[in-house]
Amino acid sequence: MTKFKLFRLKNGMYIANLIANLIGVGVVLFLTRGTSLSQSMELMELSRRIHMIWMPCAFLLPMVIVLFYERPIRRYLSLEYRHKPIPDEIIMRARRKLLNEPFFMIALNLCIWLIAALLYPTIYWVFDFGKPVIHQAFFISLHTGLITTAAAFFVLEHVLQRRIVPHFFPDGGLYMTPKTLRIRISTRLAAFVFACNMVPFISFLNTVRGTSYTNRDPAQVLEYLRSTISTNALLFMGVGIWLTFLVSTNLRRPLEEIIRVLREIRNGRFDKKVRVTSNDEIGYTGDVINGMTEGLKERDFVKETFGKYVTEEIRDEILSGKVSLDGELKEVTVLFADLRNFTPMVESTPPKEVVRIINGYFKEMDEAIKKYHGLVLQYIGDEIEAVFGAPLYRKDHPVMAVKAAREMTNRLLAVNQGLEQRGYPPLGHGIGIHTGEVLAANIGSPDRLSYALVGDTVNLASRLQGLNKEFGTEIILSASTRKRLNGNFPLKKLPATRVKGKSRPVEVFTLE
Repeated sequence: MTKFKLFRLKNGMYIANLIANLIGVGVVLFLTRGTSLSQSMELMELSRRIHMIWMPCAFLLPMVIVLFYERPIRRYLSLEYRHKPIPDEIIMRARRKLLNEPFFMIALNLCIWLIAALLYPTIYWVFDFGKPVIHQAFFISLHTGLITTAAAFFVLEHVLQRRIVPHFFPDGGLYMTPKTLRIRISTRLAAFVFACNMVPFISFLNTVRGTSYTNRDPAQVLEYLRSTISTNALLFMGVGIWLTFLVSTNLRRPLEEIIRVLREIRNGRFDKKVRVTSNDEIGYTGDVINGMTEGLKERDFVKETFGKYVTEEIRDEILSGKVSLDGELKEVTVLFADLRNFTPMVESTPPKEVVRIINGYFKEMDEAIKKYHGLVLQYIGDEIEAVFGAPLYRKDHPVMAVKAAREMTNRLLAVNQGLEQRGYPPLGHGIGIHTGEVLAANIGSPDRLSYALVGDTVNLASRLQGLNKEFGTEIILSASTRKRLNGNFPLKKLPATRVKGKSRPVEVFTLE
């Protein structure tokens, strides 16, 4: 933070309030120019002396009060500038004081000019200057207070939202700050109506009322009213346009920010945030959108992460709730693949290189399985368990499983070419495929679940994978799977074989 930025943050609100007071005084002086009341030298001298005492007090006294009010804010900024730790209590007090400061300054302005509205008429009454002077003094001070308050309301809000709040609330959350007043949209509109309608109306009434104290002839009074009201109307039109700009800017900017972020969300980008600068309804909406964006970002992360384990098609079906995960009997095709010649490589190869090799193999096998709509259930050491037809059912799951097995064999050739170039011996694997009924469900402890298959079908597929060593083959499938292929693949029948868990020999086949 530079010294200039520190100065602007510390004194931004005070300077904005000073500008609002100067605007109020300037507008009232313009409105009361050429008054029809004649002023004696004695009145002018007394007024000059009162101004010399009151005007410095009217500007210096609020400054002292504001500096006292802003102590937590200034302490927060000073600690930040010196890169010192800021206690949470100081942070909360500074934020609370900052959000309440516009209301505090507006009330302070109104009090100062109400005091002037009582002080000036009282002094003129003591010196016996008559009702016209007393009434005019009261009106000028009251009018100054009303215009100053109206100008301060919008100027302070503009400076607060544009310059200061983004520094104190970089992540939004203004509405969560306790013990703060809110400048609601209805409050803004009421202040805008008051500033653009009631203040000019009071001014015009006073102009008309002032003519009752003049001794001029009717023609001069009408000419005075015509010129004064016309000029004042132009002034109030200019002020109204300026206030309209401030109000529209203070409302349009956050709404445009919300629309921008919502457009990004619609396009699937969740890294943008609404810049929240107020604690009204719009600010609350911005915070809600930011919270929603974080939730969508987390959900998208989960979705993308889940997509690493299953195909996008299966992922989307599961996330949409169309797939039951609480347990169901399904006919599926189970595939087991186990690496060969891997243990000797582990013993003679650095561990990091072993991990790189097996991860490269798993990557290729996983892509082959996903290509044909399969789901890798788990990696068990150097073994892969996959399923076709669950959790998303496909009628052709046996065909998909055999196609995936062929693809796995072709990809293994590419893996071995890379290993041979790096001086490593080629790998082999055995694949077993069996089709049957399983129990598919989320299984595990309450804290950790996994989608798993239970049943004899799984056990038999694992046993068939092991038979490849006995027959010297690479892919073995059961008669149950062969029956559902409808002759789409050239197969060679192998001798019926006994496997663990089966009392009768099992018919098995291999791809030619």
